Parts: sequence; structure tokens; C-alpha cells
Amino acid sequence: MKKVLIALFAMVVLVAIAAPTAAADDGAKVFASKCAMCHGPDGAGKMKGTPDLRSAEVQSLTDAQLTDAIANGPKGKESHAFAKKGLDEATIKSLVAYIRTLKK
Repeated sequence: MKKVLIALFAMVVLVAIAAPTAAADDGAKVFASKCAMCHGPDGAGKMKGTPDLRSAEVQSLTDAQLTDAIANGPKGKESHAFAKKGLDEATIKSLVAYIRTLKK
């Protein structure tokens, strides 16, 4: 019984460690196809007025705030409302996970 509990605990730990990494990997693919054209491949902000996603300001936002900005557009920019463009909740969460990897 003790060995089963240890094995179960080890599996839970491995899943907990691997899940954010897998989400970030998925987010990287979506970022490259949907975001990099304006934010740059490294998130530094390629176009004038495009925020640097690596900045302390962006990185200090909560996951909920980043999710809302991606889903509904930052500061009411409807043109950036990716939920309306077909990105589902899981995909948006993977983008948030990827943005967290872009710290300076």
C-alpha cells in the first residue's frame, strides 16, 4: 500500500511539473502564428505602440488580467479580441503560460 501511495504521489508531482511546460510549448506555437508579427518573436514589441510582453509591467499582471487582455482585447481594443477570432479558453491559457516565459 505504501509503495502505491508513493508511486501515485510521484505521478502527481510529474504531471504538476510537466503541465505548465506543455502549455507554454503549445502557447509558443500559437504566439508564433498569431502574435509574433506585432509583438516580435521574443515578445519585445515589434511595432510602435505594441507592448513589450517581457516588461515588468506586463509580467506583473495576473493570469486573469492577461487572459482577459488576450480574449477581449487590451483596454477595449476589439481588433485584438482573440476569443472572437476563434481562440478557445485552453489556447488562451497556453498563451498566458508562454508569455510568463518571456521575462527579461
